[in-house]
Amino acid sequence: MKYRIGFITTLLIIMLSQAGLSKETSSFQWDACSPLVSVVTITYNHAPYIAKCIEGVVMQQVDFPMEFIIAEDCSTDGTRAICEEYAAKYPDLIRLITSERNVGYNPNELRAMRAARGKYIAYCEGDDYWTEPQKLQRQVDFLESHPDYSVCFHRCHHLDVETGEMKEDNSGSLFINGEESMDVSLDMFFGKWITQPLTMVFRTEAYDLSLYNKYKYYRDMHQIYHLMKKGKCRLFAFDGGLRIIHNGGMASKLSVAQQCVNGVNIAKELYKKNKDKATKAYYEEMLQWYLYNIGTIQTGRLVNSFRLFYLTRDLKMLGRNLKRKY
Repeated sequence: MKYRIGFITTLLIIMLSQAGLSKETSSFQWDACSPLVSVVTITYNHAPYIAKCIEGVVMQQVDFPMEFIIAEDCSTDGTRAICEEYAAKYPDLIRLITSERNVGYNPNELRAMRAARGKYIAYCEGDDYWTEPQKLQRQVDFLESHPDYSVCFHRCHHLDVETGEMKEDNSGSLFINGEESMDVSLDMFFGKWITQPLTMVFRTEAYDLSLYNKYKYYRDMHQIYHLMKKGKCRLFAFDGGLRIIHNGGMASKLSVAQQCVNGVNIAKELYKKNKDKATKAYYEEMLQWYLYNIGTIQTGRLVNSFRLFYLTRDLKMLGRNLKRKY
């Protein structure tokens, strides 16, 4: 009986919090007495990396007030102690959010986003870090002078800490003529993953917190897609951060098979809930990627071949996918 009462109470709390969520997201207004920028970091078992992440924020050279929200999700490797040390060292900057139990990736991010008071939010997970001291200043200056833009990004590098391999992002081909920045369309975004969450700064009023409840497979892709639907998007050519690839990352070291399955699930859900040209093209692309890479899973190949046909109505493509030898 105690268990049932506890379960019902918990369920009511969740329902009430979700009921108030849409009201909160639709009524956000920045108070000029609040920080202009909220930097949000979520972290769990990032002990080898979190200090660099925090230092990358602390070193920012800005002429506006900012706050640094760190949501630490009950790590087991000493991450919390590191965060507490920095919070004590920078009490006027860092707001540390903790709990006595692990709440999970999305709920941890949600509580951090809900705590943000800034007109803009900059994002950097605890296993990534910034390398450019003026990145925030440059991005915020742009958004302040371009109210029709909802989000902006910059370039970054990717480091595999297991192999030591360092790679550029996928944006190099966009800046071969020396451009300092350029607009990014949804087609460009879905066609080629040209940015990472650690590089983005966006308007808080453009961010819909109810997305966490709308999608079963919610990822940063959903976040960026909906931000781009609210306004224009700008990508800067400067390199301002490092994405760390490691075995403990949420998606960094997944097998090709799991990446394909996740990719199809995410793309399918995005398309089903939005039904626009960009999400349709992305769903088609993910289905074809699955078919090229997962030839040994016959049932999945058959199902996804017909899913792709339903979208494209291309009989020749269907025949090629069904007959393809892997």
